[in-house]
Amino acid sequence: MDVVIYVRWSSAEQGKGSSLERQEGDCRRFAAARGWNVVDMILDDGISAFRGQNSLEGGLSNFVDDAEAGRYPSGITLLVEKLDRLSRQNVRSVVSWVLRITELGVVICTVEDDRRYDADNIDMVAMIEVAVKAGLGNLESQRKSTRVSAAWAGKRERLKQGDRTVLTRRAPGWLTVEGSPPAFVVIQDRAEIVRRIFEWTAAGLGKHLIARNLNLEGVATFGRANGWHASYIQKILSSPAVLGEFQPGTKPKGGTRIADGDPIPDYYPPIVDADLRNRALASMATRSRIVMGRGRRLPNLFGGLAKCECGARMTFRAKGAKVRANGDVVREDYLVCDAYQRGRGCRNLNHYNYQIVERCVLDAVLAQAVEDRHFEAPAEVRRIEIEIADRSRVLARTRERADNAMELASESKRPEPRALYHRLVAEADAVDEAIGLLQNQLVVARGAVSPAEHVRRIEELRGGMTSDDESERLAARMKIMGALHDLVRTMMFSRRSRLVGLELKNDAYVVVHPYGDGISAGYVANRE
Repeated sequence: MDVVIYVRWSSAEQGKGSSLERQEGDCRRFAAARGWNVVDMILDDGISAFRGQNSLEGGLSNFVDDAEAGRYPSGITLLVEKLDRLSRQNVRSVVSWVLRITELGVVICTVEDDRRYDADNIDMVAMIEVAVKAGLGNLESQRKSTRVSAAWAGKRERLKQGDRTVLTRRAPGWLTVEGSPPAFVVIQDRAEIVRRIFEWTAAGLGKHLIARNLNLEGVATFGRANGWHASYIQKILSSPAVLGEFQPGTKPKGGTRIADGDPIPDYYPPIVDADLRNRALASMATRSRIVMGRGRRLPNLFGGLAKCECGARMTFRAKGAKVRANGDVVREDYLVCDAYQRGRGCRNLNHYNYQIVERCVLDAVLAQAVEDRHFEAPAEVRRIEIEIADRSRVLARTRERADNAMELASESKRPEPRALYHRLVAEADAVDEAIGLLQNQLVVARGAVSPAEHVRRIEELRGGMTSDDESERLAARMKIMGALHDLVRTMMFSRRSRLVGLELKNDAYVVVHPYGDGISAGYVANRE
């Protein structure tokens, strides 16, 4: 007789224990003793049966779909440790599910009590037996859920009162729990990897490229995953735990975790400062403008900025390297109107040589685009930047709470939420004023380099764009691209004059002449 083994557990913590070995071992020994042929094993890792999640998604759901589609012969046996591995829902749901699957020709066998349920033996006695087991399993889950919820509610309340006792040994991948009483300890090499991820992100690298770089370097993952994935990079970047914060929450069985209250500061050891995280998140917010191109060249600095006068975007077309008659090797890359290329009515057939456009634009505005903040900051500047970032997060959180209080006051018409709103607004105003003072301190701390020193820094940065070192070249282009996008609102490519107009965010308008050998100097123009 052919058998499919089904193994399930509800949480990731159970998966770290012996659940798999115990359930699979018991089922295989049970089948071997009867001479049954195990043809497959279905594993639902960390999927709850309390709300029926495993019957809606995962391996068990797929098995039922296959049985309905006739992919299993009639009489196929589904072997489980005990009945509640299949479901811990209420009695009616479990009985209905068993009746449904046995009518499809599936035989259910349980190791614990050596019971067999099929379409031929589901009589009144068998249904009562299934109902009793289902009721006991559901009651156990409900009691456990209530006890666990109450315990966690108490822990969250103690956290809000200032208690920083470690709640659970489950910790972010860069921390471990040691000692008695337990305490979080930073795994330094992993923390350094997390900082690199944030620094790369702030420099403009996307999560897919970061994952690729880590895999190429052979960096070990923090868990059992076979290599780094973009989804885990995203999880690290969005985690408040890197700042030391813990976000309390609730997660119903089979449901999605819901935040409960404000993040708790200083629960974990912080490994990333608030300024670096803010810069990384800001870079992520503008990721749609980053076009890496093939390999790691970042060929087009103007993605998202360059527009044809018809309003369509300018497409980067790479035709590769060409050898001129004099032996010089040049790249023949162009910016072309996307609407013209696709026959959408635009008559701008000009192909703007990308290298000349880039050189002209950088000659015209790079010194204005690149500021002190784009270079390495002194320690005092970094301290103030971090403090501004920290207070900015507090300000955003306080304003959000104030908005919620006002909404509650409007709905309830009670004085308490209105009083809370006024208190939070006063707190927000105080934080906002402190940020203003810090920003003034930052201006003083940064000072200003001499014009000659600034020119030297710009030349050094542009020199990095042609470096033989791929990482240095990419970093320079990313820094310049970020600076350009901070300064330039849009670039308009004219059809008749072939001029390129740069509308800056400071309301200036710069025109460059990227034709022939290119005129480097731009000038401020009157657009009227």
